Amino acid sequence: MSTALARFTRFDLTTIALTQPLRVLLPLGFIVVFSVVFPVPGTGIVMGAAIAAVSASVPFQADERGRLDTLYGIAPVGRTAVVLGRYVSMVVYAVVALGVGVAATLAVAAVRQQDVAWPFLATMLLVGAGAVFVAVAVQLPWFFALGYTRGRPMVYIPIAVIAVGAFLVGQTGLVGSSGSPADFAAPSGAVAATVLGIGVVLLAASAALAVRLYRRRQL
Repeated sequence: MSTALARFTRFDLTTIALTQPLRVLLPLGFIVVFSVVFPVPGTGIVMGAAIAAVSASVPFQADERGRLDTLYGIAPVGRTAVVLGRYVSMVVYAVVALGVGVAATLAVAAVRQQDVAWPFLATMLLVGAGAVFVAVAVQLPWFFALGYTRGRPMVYIPIAVIAVGAFLVGQTGLVGSSGSPADFAAPSGAVAATVLGIGVVLLAASAALAVRLYRRRQL
């Protein structure tokens, strides 16, 4: 199982990069562009989370265009490996997107001589990871059950999640407050562990549901 999972994950990431390069690489470039155009500390991390959240549909579109979803039905890897491999692929892409966001945030801050403390980055990363957890966990079972074409309306879910999250953060007064990013306190270990733990449980439950739905789907 582990070998099949690793092989499919590698195949999935390679296929996405080769068949959808603009939809994968161009959004990563947008993270840098937005960080420069809107030089508010943390913009890159927010954009990285947003890009990762809305990209969950990309591999399913590649499946339909290349008729790979039919191939998965007869491939010896098994449907469980396909589902779990797709989840791993999305996590890898999210890590890359958030990493680009952090790098862009630090680079812009250095050029503009802004003070961006690590506690601020840790807080933004934790919020971004939480948004990605929710968006991916909600979308993937839907796409595995229906495919990209019929499940396309689900693409708007992460946009709604991010919008609601931004509104809630705005209500806390953290955005636009008189304090600077250097004034942020790092999230405690308990808070970080709770958020990440809930995220992992959410992804695990989502993957279990996706496996069940995908096994029932006629390919």
